Amino acid sequence: MPQNPFTRLTLTGLFLFIASLSFAQTLTLKGMVKSAAQQEAIPYVNIGIKKKNIGTASKLYGTFSLTLKEENRQDTLTFSAVGYQEVSLPIAVILANQTSEFFLSEKTTALQEVVIRSKTPKTRKFGTTSRNPFLYGSAETVHSDDISELAKHIGLNNKPSEILSATVYLRSVKRDSATFRINLYKPEAGMPGERLIEKSIIKRLPLNQGWVTIPLEPYGIVVEDDFFLGIEYLPEHSQYEKYIFTYGAALGGSGYTRKASLGDWEKFVGARLAAYVTVRQ
Repeated sequence: MPQNPFTRLTLTGLFLFIASLSFAQTLTLKGMVKSAAQQEAIPYVNIGIKKKNIGTASKLYGTFSLTLKEENRQDTLTFSAVGYQEVSLPIAVILANQTSEFFLSEKTTALQEVVIRSKTPKTRKFGTTSRNPFLYGSAETVHSDDISELAKHIGLNNKPSEILSATVYLRSVKRDSATFRINLYKPEAGMPGERLIEKSIIKRLPLNQGWVTIPLEPYGIVVEDDFFLGIEYLPEHSQYEKYIFTYGAALGGSGYTRKASLGDWEKFVGARLAAYVTVRQ
């Protein structure tokens, strides 16, 4: 350390300036997401910057908080919720207008009727149905607001199918349960793409049983083609642990994962998620 008091003072001032500059380079967006028609809060809305793996999900009562870097000021923030039109807003405009309420309009979609024509419908399972997984992976998050989503490709032998349930292998030594959303995606270039159905399927699932089955028959889901089954962990916000749970896997094939709302999907080869669906064909 230099002995000259003036030099020490100058260095101290420089360090404080750098620290304040670093602090100033972060932006915090806070607000609430509501339905445009009912003016009611929308929980678990996916909020993020596409293609940059930056995002979060709104809490149970529609509120959210997202910390960004100064370099994100020129990016666009997207709000995506099941059953609602997607909304994208420039972050610079949100900051300039101090916007704290964000409104989503409901989708008006005409559902195409799919008829199962088999004279004697049969119940079948598609996916990985091994009784005990051979491999395990950890679902990891970086920040307390992060989601963690896993996906599996489901082939249906080109037959219209009524989805009766989804089953996945989940374990945790830290929590006895967690909140998940079940998503179905259309395949796009071999990866999960747009949502296949506009139904919000959010369940509190146990993490101490291994195989967990989620009943889907009440939702009346009928699909004609192959799809991706997504299991999306929704953050607790109140507590943070980097490794939340483990999932079962089997040797061979491919799996898919993403760690941020509206983030890019990543494909891992050599293992596939231990999950399957039960259908009526």
